[in-house]
Amino acid sequence: MKTKVYLNDWFFNCGIVGFLKILEHNDDEFAIKKGNYIEFDTENLRNFHKYYFKYFFNKYDVAISVEDRTKSAFEYIKNNIETVLEDKELEKQRKDKIKSNKKYIKDTIKKQLDKIKKIDEQIYNDMKEQLDKIDEEETKEGIENIKNIILTKIKEEKINKRLTLNLFKSILSNSYYGQMGFLNVTKSALSYEEQEDLMYKDYISNIVETGFIHDVIDGKYNIEEMKKYIEKIKAEGNITSEIEKVYSKIEKDYIKKDKDIEEIQKYLKEKVIKRCSMCETELGLTTDYSEGNFIPLAISSDKARNFFWNQNVNFPICDMCRLILFCISAGTTTIIKTVKENGDYKEKQLLSFVNFDTSVNQLYKTNQNFSNDSKYENKLENPYAKMILNIVKQDEKISRWQLDNIFVVEFEAEYGAYSRIEYFNIKRYVAEFFTQHAEKTLLRIMDYKYKLQIVDYILKNKDIKYIINDRLREELKKDKPNGYNSFLATQSRMYLNLLKKEEINMSQIKEYDKYLNKIYNSGVEIHKILIDKKQENKIDSYIYKILNSIKAKDKSEFMYIIIRMYVSMGKDVPSVFTDAIRKSGLEFEDIGHMFSSGLTSNYFIKEGGNENE
Repeated sequence: MKTKVYLNDWFFNCGIVGFLKILEHNDDEFAIKKGNYIEFDTENLRNFHKYYFKYFFNKYDVAISVEDRTKSAFEYIKNNIETVLEDKELEKQRKDKIKSNKKYIKDTIKKQLDKIKKIDEQIYNDMKEQLDKIDEEETKEGIENIKNIILTKIKEEKINKRLTLNLFKSILSNSYYGQMGFLNVTKSALSYEEQEDLMYKDYISNIVETGFIHDVIDGKYNIEEMKKYIEKIKAEGNITSEIEKVYSKIEKDYIKKDKDIEEIQKYLKEKVIKRCSMCETELGLTTDYSEGNFIPLAISSDKARNFFWNQNVNFPICDMCRLILFCISAGTTTIIKTVKENGDYKEKQLLSFVNFDTSVNQLYKTNQNFSNDSKYENKLENPYAKMILNIVKQDEKISRWQLDNIFVVEFEAEYGAYSRIEYFNIKRYVAEFFTQHAEKTLLRIMDYKYKLQIVDYILKNKDIKYIINDRLREELKKDKPNGYNSFLATQSRMYLNLLKKEEINMSQIKEYDKYLNKIYNSGVEIHKILIDKKQENKIDSYIYKILNSIKAKDKSEFMYIIIRMYVSMGKDVPSVFTDAIRKSGLEFEDIGHMFSSGLTSNYFIKEGGNENE
C-alpha cells in the first residue's frame, strides 16, 4: 500500500527526519520527499527493523569508541616507552605521562570488563590479563601486543554486539521511550537478532499487515489469494495478537462460511480500520498515546485523569505514527551547552531539533547539516550560529517569514524522573536582517570565526559592539591590520538597531550608509596622513583612546579626541561627525567604531560599500 506521511508538529517532524536518516544510512532511500510529505510503499518496511538497529549500532559502536578513546594514549606510550631523557625533570615528566596514559587505558577498559564477564568469562580473563601486564610493560612490541589483544577481543561479534545493543537500548529507554517493547529490561537476555525481530513485531508488522488490509479493501486480492496470504503470515508468527485476531476472524467467520469479498471489505472498513488522532487519517489499528511513545511530551494518563476533559484520557494513534515517533531518537542532534544549575555553570549534553515551515527536503538538509556541524563545532558558545548562516547562504529565496518561524527545541528527559523542554525562535527583526540585509553586510565578512561570533551574539540578543571593540584592539597587534571586517560588522549593528526599533526605509538606509562610509573614509584619510608624515606610531594611540571612550560611553571624550586629532594636523573637523549624530541619529558607538575601522585600515570605501586600495 502506498502511504503518505505529512509534516506535523515539531516532534513528529523530528521523527520524519530520523526516519529518513535511518534510510539514508542503510542506502535504501525508498521514501520519496515531496513538498510537505514523504511517500513510500508499506511493503518496503519489512527490513526497517534491521535498518533501525544498524543505524544505532554504528552510532554507538562500543568497540570503535574504545579504540578511538585509547588510540592517542597507546600511541604516546609506544613512541616514548623506550626513550630515556638526560634532563632529569623532562625524564620525570615523560615517566609521569606514560603512567597517566596507562591509567587512562586501564580505566577506559575496566568500564566494559564487568559487562564482558557476563557475556564470556574467557574473553574477560584474557582482557584482564593484558590490563594487569600494562603497568610493567616497557617495550614498544609489548604495548602493541597488549593493544591488539584487547581491541581484538572487544571487537568480537558476540561481545561488541551485546555491549553496543545494551548501550543504545539504555539511551533510547532513558531519554526517549521508557521500557517499551524490546527496550524493556526483561528482554535483555534475547539475542541481537531476536530483539530485532521483536521490534518488527511491535512497531512494523501492523503497518505492513494494514497495508495488506487496505489492498483487500481496494479489491487487489480475491478470496483464495487472501486465504493463502493469511495462512502464510500466521505460520511465520511474527505478527501482533491484534492482527492475528483479525485474520482468525476472517478465516472463521468469512472464508470458511463462503462469504463474499464485499462482506470482508465491509468488516475491515467498519471494525478494523480506526481514525488516528495525530495524523487524522484512517490507516489501521490504533493504540493510546502514552509515555512509551515519547517521554518528554507524555504523562501517565491513567494516573492524571483530572487533567483531561471529562476524564477522557484516550488519544488513539496509528502504528505509522508510533513508528515515526520511534525515529525521533535518530532525528535529534546532541549538543553541548553551558547551563546554570543550582547557581553553578557547567557543560551539559542536550538534545536539539530545528523546525521551520519549509519542505521535507529542506528540513531534512538543515537538521542533517546541523548534526554534522555539531560533531565538530560543539564547543561553540552557540551551536546554532553556523546553522543560520548555512540556511541563509543555501536558500537565497528564504523569506523573512520562514526564518522568523524557525523553531528550535532543546530537551532532556530521564525515564521515571523528569523532563525539561525549552523552545526559542528567531526574533522578527533578526529574521528580516538575515533575509534582507545580511548579504551586503554580515555575509561579506571574510573572517569566518569573527562572522560566527557575531551571529552567536545576534541570536542571543546581545549587543555586538563589544565584539567589534575587542576585534579592533586585536587588529592593532597584527603586522597588517585591516578594519574592513569591522566596517561590515558596524554596518550590521546599525541595521539591527534600526530594524529593532522598526524605524527604517530604503531612503534612510542609503542616508545612514552614506554617513558611515564618509566616517570610515575619514579614518582611512587620517591613517594615510600619519603614514606619510611617518607618525604611524600615533595610530595605535588614537585608536585605543577612541575605543576606551566608546567603552566608557563618554561621547564628549570621543569628540574631544577627534577635534584634537584634526587640529594637530591643521585640518578642519569634517561636518560628517556632527551631522551623523544630530541629523541621522546614529549611535556614537557606531560612529566611533566606523572611524576606528578606517583609522586601522588603508582601504577607501566607495559609495555602496566596495573596498578599494
